[in-house]
Amino acid sequence: MAEAKGAVAAEKPLNRRKAVPVLFLQGSHYDVGFDMGRTFSSIIKSFIASYQNLRDFEKEYKTDAGRDAYDKTLANMKQRYPYYVKEMQGIADGAKVPFYQLFLLQMDDLIGTINDNHIPRNDTGGCSSLAIKTEDNFILGHTEDAFGETLNHFYIASVHITPTPEDAAAGATEERFASLCYAGHLPGYTMGYNNNGLVFSINTLSPMILKPGNTPRTFITRALLTAKNMADAERILKDEGLGIGNGFSVNMIWTDEKCQRQIYNVEVAPDLNSNSSMLNIHNFDKEPLIHTNKYLRLPLKEVIGPIIDSSNARLETIHSHPVPKSDSDIKNILSDTENKEFQVFQEKTDSIIKTIAAGLFDLNKMTWSIYINKPSISEPVAVLPIHFSNLKTCGSC
Repeated sequence: MAEAKGAVAAEKPLNRRKAVPVLFLQGSHYDVGFDMGRTFSSIIKSFIASYQNLRDFEKEYKTDAGRDAYDKTLANMKQRYPYYVKEMQGIADGAKVPFYQLFLLQMDDLIGTINDNHIPRNDTGGCSSLAIKTEDNFILGHTEDAFGETLNHFYIASVHITPTPEDAAAGATEERFASLCYAGHLPGYTMGYNNNGLVFSINTLSPMILKPGNTPRTFITRALLTAKNMADAERILKDEGLGIGNGFSVNMIWTDEKCQRQIYNVEVAPDLNSNSSMLNIHNFDKEPLIHTNKYLRLPLKEVIGPIIDSSNARLETIHSHPVPKSDSDIKNILSDTENKEFQVFQEKTDSIIKTIAAGLFDLNKMTWSIYINKPSISEPVAVLPIHFSNLKTCGSC
């Protein structure tokens, strides 16, 4: 059968490539999105063609319930975050792919479970985050785990947003940040930093009951890139008036203008009784921050299955190591493959979830190191400088 005109065939799966594309961008939300889409068009098209979950999302989109959830969510985002919708439209236009496919990627489980949201789901995840504060070190380490199709389908965007007058009137602000991005996705739902003193990583979490139509987590983490301080981050995560529709946790190290630093983990979940997100904020002072893909503090019902089994196994593995005190300790933990089924650094060829990259933020050196292979036995493929240029009293600390 001949291929439909304009269709993109999925490329043959590649082995793990030692490459991290980095793009520096300036302009309005739409312009930044357009240049991101144009530059990475082939990667985005390849991902869209190969990502099986998107086929499932499209099936749900064609149902009455799915289309209603899509339309309601898009309408709410056009009202709440119109400039991020424009950014996504720019990505679609630049890459020459349909906008609805990219928006389905942002909805994720909000559309994927629309017709079976109240039955046990076999969600799958694998990100592990670890942060330490010692006399000598402030470090955040993270394994970026995703479905196998995401391997080799990501890039880093270093962005300076200058909003148009129309976007500024809608609430957009000037932004400077760097984020690892899955192909075709908004920046923010992975790891990175902004110029206001934030470094962060994200862990996917899976509440049993979701709220389709509410803010997708990828929009909230995109907005988090604008946060000026911890109080501002809490406001963004709370999302008063609507609230998140699905779940995640964010691991943050905040640096203030006096160069004082604090480590936080915030668990975020839909609040079924109010129009705002449910939050649990924990400050880590003496003990290390350790988080995977399960709720550790918020009391809510979450899914059963591989995402929880994997999280429990990785937590057990991480806690079996001595308490980390250095970057080498963190690299060793993030590289652990002792558990044969649920590895911290998931590199098994038959695994649905794979570690596509690992990141190490060293705030003494002010560097972000990105590894493609296990960080304990490989050199970083990229080492990017961290700039806190908006901290005027102390520069980059």
